[in-house]
Amino acid sequence: MQLRFAIQSSLFILLVIFSTVSWSADRWVIQFKESPGRSQTSVNPSSLESRKADLRARLAELSIIHKRTFQLVRPFGEHGAVITTPNGSGAEQARLRLLSDPMIESVEPDRRIKLRAQSPLIGLLNALDLSRRSRSWFHQDLSTQPASINTGAMWTNFHGTAPTVVAVLDTGVLPSHPMLQGHLLSGYDFVADSFIGADGQGSAGSDRDSDPTDPGDGVGPADLLADPVCGGVSQSSWHGTFVSALLAGNPVPSEGVFSVNWNAVVLPVRVLGKCGGFSSDLADGIRWAAGLSVPGAPNNPFPARVINLSLGAEGACVASIEGAAIAAARQAGSLVVVAAGNDGSTVDSPANCPGAFGVAAIDQEGLKANYSNFGSTIQLSAPGGDAAFPIWSASNTGFSGPLTNTYNTKIGTSFSAPMVAGAASLYWSLDPSASVATVENLLKTSARPFLSQGGSPTCTADTVGVECNCTRALCGAGMLDVANLINSQAAAGLTNLFSNTGNVIPPGQTRTFSASGTLNSSGQEVNAVSFDVINVLKSSADAPNPILSVSGLEVDVTAPSGVTGFDLRAQAANGRTAIASVIVANQGATSPTLLASLLSPLINGASTGVGAPSSGVGDAVVGDSGSGSAAGSSSGGGGGGALNLLGLLACLFLLRCFKKKNTV
Repeated sequence: MQLRFAIQSSLFILLVIFSTVSWSADRWVIQFKESPGRSQTSVNPSSLESRKADLRARLAELSIIHKRTFQLVRPFGEHGAVITTPNGSGAEQARLRLLSDPMIESVEPDRRIKLRAQSPLIGLLNALDLSRRSRSWFHQDLSTQPASINTGAMWTNFHGTAPTVVAVLDTGVLPSHPMLQGHLLSGYDFVADSFIGADGQGSAGSDRDSDPTDPGDGVGPADLLADPVCGGVSQSSWHGTFVSALLAGNPVPSEGVFSVNWNAVVLPVRVLGKCGGFSSDLADGIRWAAGLSVPGAPNNPFPARVINLSLGAEGACVASIEGAAIAAARQAGSLVVVAAGNDGSTVDSPANCPGAFGVAAIDQEGLKANYSNFGSTIQLSAPGGDAAFPIWSASNTGFSGPLTNTYNTKIGTSFSAPMVAGAASLYWSLDPSASVATVENLLKTSARPFLSQGGSPTCTADTVGVECNCTRALCGAGMLDVANLINSQAAAGLTNLFSNTGNVIPPGQTRTFSASGTLNSSGQEVNAVSFDVINVLKSSADAPNPILSVSGLEVDVTAPSGVTGFDLRAQAANGRTAIASVIVANQGATSPTLLASLLSPLINGASTGVGAPSSGVGDAVVGDSGSGSAAGSSSGGGGGGALNLLGLLACLFLLRCFKKKNTV
């Protein structure tokens, strides 16, 4: 009997080791120094294979010199690679030895990044508000909610002049959600690890692909053995959908849920999945979103003016990974807005990286939220919610995979950041030529001073994890004020154009768009604007154009069958032009390629009056790009879920044996 127990115990230990083998390697990002003798190849598929071969040869050379195995996961940036090496007591010493090698520029751990949202909470006061008005508390007038971002005041006169591209780097999106209909471009999935990706897509040893749909990031018991970073069993967050809809979703008055910029378009870039993600995937996603090349990924035809990062990792910015990516994106003309983190202490990376626009969270009273990180690298503060007044946005009921689309609450700096990103996108729709530095400065100079609540302490380095009265030294320039930001450009007039039901019209049906509140360049409210349609896309050449019935500042738009999309234009005499991209489709996921077809001519001049109604068939501008060809060994970092599930089942079988033994 004792022998049997010893054998079972040994097998149990071996199976636990077996089930954890997939994360038994350290994962690093290594940067090589430029070598005059080695040519740098561009990132087309053929040269990518040559580059992989070159990197493998370099790593083989390093393995011999340092007597340690280094395996290529994939190329990284222009001169780097993501690699794995066996972990253990000597791993850190090996990394430090590599730093002294003459061919090495830097070696840094490929850190795990996580969401910056706390668990969903049901708002106590919101639940009692049958009108659901308080769900949108952060949009309300300052007289009602002094900590509001003051969008309600802006919406009186302005909803965006033209669609602005905003990249959301997150868990991906649910294209079928009503709030995102007509707002999604074709994005990309940069999650390379198959366990984290959990979508069964990708090829050539990488889970990267052209589909940024969120398959769910719920964590089950088997996942806890598969990856030590998984903190516990949890439901899927649908975080990317929540953030995207908060930033640029269709209004849903019946639910009391509204986004910041109803007219923006979202470029979904998936960098997070089950149990988080890797900083190397994040860095690649940042570069791609800004329109820069990434090895193995197709070019991005719609570089984002704003990049939202509601994620992070504890500790300092890693200059060679996320720091370099943010600097490159900024140089390319993208503002990178980053959540500060929810530890109630010092600012996380990448919000603390040079060039990042870090955002802290305030609650409904205007106090720094107790969970919000804070410090000198914070640029601005915006609402992140609390238990009584959380943030509402799009969600789903699925525990693991998606089920029913719905609306839910969350709190965290994850939701302060997209409010700032949405505000920046609104400004860029008015002034497309503005530089990143200009928009950053205006976001800060238009901010309102912080509120001060008696009985609450002033924020200092010692007020960790508590509500406190913000200071400019630790919470940024002030509280986000969208109306003040937009009014800084009101001198040339503000042309309003919006629909309370969103920019998607079912075929044959009619929607009302309004230009009420439009101001001319003299600041006077006008009583009429001219409406027309441009860039009409059709599925059949003989389909009629959309029908407009104009009455002063309103237009009823009927979308005939055979029309798939068009841009509705409103022009004010002695004022500006506003454009809304309208998709013609039934309820369900709308085509990102169709939205791209409408957006492309706007970028090329139609928003200033160039272009005329087209009777041609609208071809997709951004089609499926195929799966990414970034390949390489993908050991380490959480792969091998099936292997671990087998190990878990075996462990459960042995536990059952132990139970039988004890009952004998």
